Amino acid sequence: MGSSLNERFKAFVSQLPFSEVIDDLDLSAEFDKEKRADFLIENRRAIIELKSLESDPEYKIHAEIEKHRKREEFPLFYGDMEVCKILKHLPDGKQIQRTLFRNISRSIEQSFRKADKQIKATKQILSCPDSFGFLVLLNQDISILSPEVISHKVSQLLTKMDKDGSLHYKNITIVWIIFENFSLKSKRRAIILPSVVVDGPSDVDQIELSRIIEILTRKWAEFDNMPLYVTSNITRISDSDFVHRSKLEKEHSKVKPRYELWRQQYRQNPYLRSLSDEAVLMHGSKLFHLMLPNFLKNGHDIPFHIMAQYMEGWTHFLEETNFRGLNLKKMPKGEFS
Repeated sequence: MGSSLNERFKAFVSQLPFSEVIDDLDLSAEFDKEKRADFLIENRRAIIELKSLESDPEYKIHAEIEKHRKREEFPLFYGDMEVCKILKHLPDGKQIQRTLFRNISRSIEQSFRKADKQIKATKQILSCPDSFGFLVLLNQDISILSPEVISHKVSQLLTKMDKDGSLHYKNITIVWIIFENFSLKSKRRAIILPSVVVDGPSDVDQIELSRIIEILTRKWAEFDNMPLYVTSNITRISDSDFVHRSKLEKEHSKVKPRYELWRQQYRQNPYLRSLSDEAVLMHGSKLFHLMLPNFLKNGHDIPFHIMAQYMEGWTHFLEETNFRGLNLKKMPKGEFS
C-alpha cells in the first residue's frame, strides 16, 4: 500500500465538496502561530482534528511482565499468550492490568489533550463556538492498541469530569476511530476494517451529528474502496470480535502448514471444551507420555502415522489451553515421569 492511512484520510477529507482545509485559509497574521485543527466541514458546522497513533507502547507491556516472570506463581504457556490470561494467574493481576492499561493508553490521552486545545482555538479564531468537535483517531499498525483498548479509553476520556461537574474535554463532541491493522471476524473470507464511532455526553443536536457521521463513514468507505457494514447493536466492544489483519491474511493463504490445518480443524470442533481445566491438563499429560519415547535418546521410534495422530491431538490440546489461558506448570507430571 503506497500512501499511509494518515495521508489517504487527509486526501479524502480535502476532496469533499463540503470541506475546508484550515491551513489553506487566508487567516490574519495574528493566528499564524495558533495550534488549530485540520478541517472544517458542512459550512463550518463541524471541526475535524486528525491524530495518528504512531508510538508503539508494546514495549511497556513486555517490561511490566518481565518484572513478574520470576515469581513462583507466574504461569507457563506454550507460544504467545494474551496478557489478560497471564495475569489471571497472579493474585495482583487486576492491579497490574490497570497499570498496563494506563501506560499503553497514554498516547490516546495525549491526542485528546492536544485535540481539545486545537478545536477550542479554531472555534475562537473562526468565531464558530457551536461547531461540533470531531476527533479522528487513526491506527494503522499499532497492534497493542486494539479496538477494545482504544474504545474503552476514549469512553473514559469523553466522560471525564472536572471538580465542578463539567466535562473536562469540552470541545470534543465525538470520536471516530479508524483501524487498518484489525479486521472484524466474519464467516466471509473477507477483510472488514473496523471503524468505531464513540459519542460524547454533550448536549448537542444528535440528529444533525448522526447525519454528518453517516455521510463521512459512507464516503470514506467509497474512497477507500472497502465494503461498509453499519451496526449500532454492539453494547460492548470486545477484542474477541476482531482479529489481527496479518493473522487473517495468513489464514486465507492457499498453502498452510499441517499444524495450522490442525488448529483450524479444532476451532471448528473444540471437543475438549466441555472438560474441566484439570481434565484438559490430564489429557495433555497422557498425550505427552505417549509421545515421549519418540524424543528420548534411548527411546523407541513410534510409527509415523501413529505419531502424526499424537501430534494432531497435542496441537488440539495446546489450542484449548491457549483458549482458556491454562498454566502448563499445573499439568500432572506423574503420568509421564
